[in-house]
Amino acid sequence: MASRADQGPPDLAGFLGEALARIRDPRWLPIALMLFVFLGGTNAVLALFKPEPGAPPGTLFMTAALVRLLAAVAIAVAALRVSAGSPRRAWLPDGGFWLYFLLGLPGIAVTATIAWLGRDLPVLERILVMEFGAIALLTPFSVWFVAIAVERPLAIVPRFRRIGAWLPALLLWSLLLVAPLASFHAWLSQQMLDAAGTGDFWPLATVDAVTSTVLVLLGLALRLTAYRVAQS
Repeated sequence: MASRADQGPPDLAGFLGEALARIRDPRWLPIALMLFVFLGGTNAVLALFKPEPGAPPGTLFMTAALVRLLAAVAIAVAALRVSAGSPRRAWLPDGGFWLYFLLGLPGIAVTATIAWLGRDLPVLERILVMEFGAIALLTPFSVWFVAIAVERPLAIVPRFRRIGAWLPALLLWSLLLVAPLASFHAWLSQQMLDAAGTGDFWPLATVDAVTSTVLVLLGLALRLTAYRVAQS
């Protein structure tokens, strides 16, 4: 029987099924718990200690933002390495880790630029344009990002040779599943800002923590599936 790495590209349903199977991997349970704690906790702190309009952000706000970013990268890299059977140590902040971190910053800049371009839209429409636009622009680089974490950091050219085998399915499911979840998370974050200091805050924060966790796990699982197809 051929191994999964030797199989050809799955159909659209098979691609999603393989991704969802990765999320059910017991090795991802501690990953999910860490995402819930770090992403949920830091987003709550960011909402509770948001700076006043025109005022600089406080130390606690900046610390929470930095912890959130580093934790998200560290947990994502570890999940990718564990699932891909990488020879790299899962939690080692090596060159691949830091390159993954640095190349994530332009992605944040892309999202922020799209949000700025849509600044005159109503809040919900701006969120949808921001999330769907960013995912459409960044998805073609997904397999390279996985390779940065698990293999040679700069092996970019081979990652685009079989792009037609994985990009259509990855883009479809990212737009159908990841983008709506990301939009819901962004909307929840806005609601948390508005509800800070009220009784509605912590229920919103809990829902946001669950949403953030599912969002990251699903995105990683889809990327790993695309990486497997690119390797086959």
